[in-house]
Amino acid sequence: MASVGLTVYGPEVARSGLTSKLDQFITREGRLEPGKRFFAVHSRSSIEAFYSLTGSTHAKHWPLVLDLFDMRPVCATLWIGDEALSYLQNLKGKAQPAQSAKGTIRSRFYCDNPVTNLVHVSDSESLMREELRILRAHSTGTGEASWKALNSGRISHSSFRVLLTSLGNTQAPHSDIYNIGDDAVANARAAFEQAEALAVGCGMLETIQGFLAGEVASLKDLLNRVGGLSAWDRLLLEAGLLAMPCWNSLIHASPAWEGA
Repeated sequence: MASVGLTVYGPEVARSGLTSKLDQFITREGRLEPGKRFFAVHSRSSIEAFYSLTGSTHAKHWPLVLDLFDMRPVCATLWIGDEALSYLQNLKGKAQPAQSAKGTIRSRFYCDNPVTNLVHVSDSESLMREELRILRAHSTGTGEASWKALNSGRISHSSFRVLLTSLGNTQAPHSDIYNIGDDAVANARAAFEQAEALAVGCGMLETIQGFLAGEVASLKDLLNRVGGLSAWDRLLLEAGLLAMPCWNSLIHASPAWEGA
């Protein structure tokens, strides 16, 4: 029986040019069709009201979520199909991409931290109604101009990309993600190895190893030493730091890890 499910794409989806790719993924994997779509701009108070519905405002990364959404547009879509909400919940993945099952949105598309993790899906139909009420109160309509204007032409939601670029890797992923595999752990392992190799070349190995271990002091040292980062990239590095303990537990437990 056809039903409706809600997704909300965060502003990082627009910045990374992922809107059509996520739409295609959900249509293909969830066997769903996009229905009504509109855009909204949250204030700090409205995003707090939105996530208070699910008790998410006490998470360690909550201050960064506030910074992410503050006065930036989001894209709300009502998807139509059999058991639409259930399918979307299964496709989303865990808040920490490192804990997401292979094949989910948050295990793909260079998703690697709990802040810029691309998509929100309602937990229930009753919550969906409340979430829609908040979103519609801040709707800017169906025009896509401000949403499309965010696209930077590069992958702008990945903390690993920002880390590697700040260390001098000009080949860090930009916009080509069509053929990316769904093994997020393999992607993270490759990023760890590249970051440490680059760090040796620029005399920052201790700093980068500390960052990859999730040490706050190492983040501060990294920001001081690389310089010239935008507020967005600094946010991404802070978000990435919060994911490092999860990535470490998976990467170092894997027999494929060669850095141990």
